[in-house]
Amino acid sequence: MQLNLETSTQEIIAECAECGLCSSACNFLAQTGVSPLEMASRGITFEEAYGCAQCGLCEVVCPLHLNPMQMFVDRRVEAVRNEELDPNDFNYLLPDEEENVMKLYRSYYEVDYSDITIDLDSKTCFFPGCTLMTYSPGLTKRIYSQIQLKYGCQGMLTSCCGKPLYQMGLIDRAEKYSETIINEVKQRGIQRLVVSCPSCYYLLRDLIKGTGVEILTVYEMLDFKNGSPESLPQCTVHDPCPDRGEGIFAQQVRGALETFGYELVEMANNRENTLCCGSGGQISHFRPELACNLVESRLNEASGSGAVILASSCLSCVLNFARKPSQLSIRHALNLLLDYDEDYTETKNKAAQMFSDQDEILN
Repeated sequence: MQLNLETSTQEIIAECAECGLCSSACNFLAQTGVSPLEMASRGITFEEAYGCAQCGLCEVVCPLHLNPMQMFVDRRVEAVRNEELDPNDFNYLLPDEEENVMKLYRSYYEVDYSDITIDLDSKTCFFPGCTLMTYSPGLTKRIYSQIQLKYGCQGMLTSCCGKPLYQMGLIDRAEKYSETIINEVKQRGIQRLVVSCPSCYYLLRDLIKGTGVEILTVYEMLDFKNGSPESLPQCTVHDPCPDRGEGIFAQQVRGALETFGYELVEMANNRENTLCCGSGGQISHFRPELACNLVESRLNEASGSGAVILASSCLSCVLNFARKPSQLSIRHALNLLLDYDEDYTETKNKAAQMFSDQDEILN
């Protein structure tokens, strides 16, 4: 992956017209009070680099199709290489560490997959993604069982896709980690990956490009129930930022929910104009107040749509919304489509409690 801070800033310096549309759309840019052109001209600060949610909305609204986000992405890489950021401070986030939050949570709460059959020689494998398999093991198993029944999928890849490494600017470690995923796919002779998470889908698709491995979403693999015998509440869909460009999940999720019988209502900002849930770019660890503002803005928008249910195809988004008190029912789209209901309101608190208990033990 080629990253070049000089190239990305020079593009903004040469072409930005300072129309203000990106700052109007982006909470982060609005708070800085500085245009992308000004930032590029005087240099991106460390705080600015790690304040960007990497959601990509700035490029969508720019009439010149400029991408200010890329400056912040490149500046994070520079910050790591200049040792402005100590990765050891964030080991708990990183998938290439032995003791990260996902692994600790699964161990602490005894999240276990020993009760399901996994064939290491299966040519079709389910890739649930670390968030789903950590915080929703029941739904993960339900999805897997459905894929087994319909397509004979007997394999599962339990790796993280590696996105947190890329987001943090740890590009060298990210590429090394990505190689381990590619090597495992090759060594196991996997020919098809079935993915439920938009972040995983787009990252893995780029990684395995040219290998001949097919990548599919859960939504195109499964036939969901056609119509419901009862009247279902109105539902609005939050589109995850990685899906902003192509809208693959946006289309498939809406189609499945409508087929199931849900009446869909849209938020003002949807599909390519979707707003970040507050978890993008790991900003909750650098700008928690900004992350909270993004969550509240999106919940207010969902409430204003008249929906009773706020659904998303990304569990990270779901967990972020569910941690805030709301009149909305916050669900993963697959909770609705597979008749597997879960309440996620306490999930984030359970993770916090795990760290609190460990601190007490250590002290």
